[in-house]
Amino acid sequence: MSVPILGADSWREYRGKPASAGLNETTHLAKVADTVGKLRDCFVKLLPDNSPALLCEALGWILARKSGVSCPEFGAILLVPVDRLRKSQALPASLDGVALCPAWCSEVVAGKAVRQVHKMAFFLARRNCLRSRDARKIAAFDKWSDLRDRNFGNVIQSGQGGYVAIDHESLLHDLLWAPTGRGFEERSLLVEAERSLGAADFQRFQVDMASAANGHAQALQDAQADLQEIIGKLIPAHAAAATQAIVQTLDQRAQSGWLANSLGVIA
Repeated sequence: MSVPILGADSWREYRGKPASAGLNETTHLAKVADTVGKLRDCFVKLLPDNSPALLCEALGWILARKSGVSCPEFGAILLVPVDRLRKSQALPASLDGVALCPAWCSEVVAGKAVRQVHKMAFFLARRNCLRSRDARKIAAFDKWSDLRDRNFGNVIQSGQGGYVAIDHESLLHDLLWAPTGRGFEERSLLVEAERSLGAADFQRFQVDMASAANGHAQALQDAQADLQEIIGKLIPAHAAAATQAIVQTLDQRAQSGWLANSLGVIA
């Protein structure tokens, strides 16, 4: 299975709170043992199973890797021992009495979130990110997968100079989130590009997005077995219907010309 599900014994050591934890107060750093026992430095975010968040993170990681979008090398679903974690950091009352809580776990990417750059240099950091090929691939991926919350806090400038996408919680927004009555305010690299780039550069950004979309149909085909497997693991009672709806939505949005038409450009 491309997304392993790890037991509580894989959560080895608490390593503190990240500099930028986001809105989820359970997010922390930990040493996590993968399926062969290799210890990895990971971000861990508890996601109780009363929302689509955990499924979205897993689906997003699979699809990003198949699409050639830079993302953490290691991702997993991890059952976190809540009492052990509570000894190291405060947790919400909703976790009182909970022994194990599922979490999304992804390996730390060496680098810094674009948003973390010192405010005096943020303008330049943002501009450099938006001018990169990685940003256009990420923006195309987000539009295809209906991911609504791609802010500069979940785009990492790696030590090698490229840009890495993390956090796919808001994936398939209209399909999976809207029916729950909850959702995300739309933030995207496309919106940031429109605000920050000149007219010609913004048009180029959109054309590059449309070109990147040419690989989405093949990526979906390559990912389909893995998607079906993780959906079956996480929501077995609804797996068949959910798989059909998810694949159908992604397939429709992967059709030739769909993103170009959505953006109003010719690729």
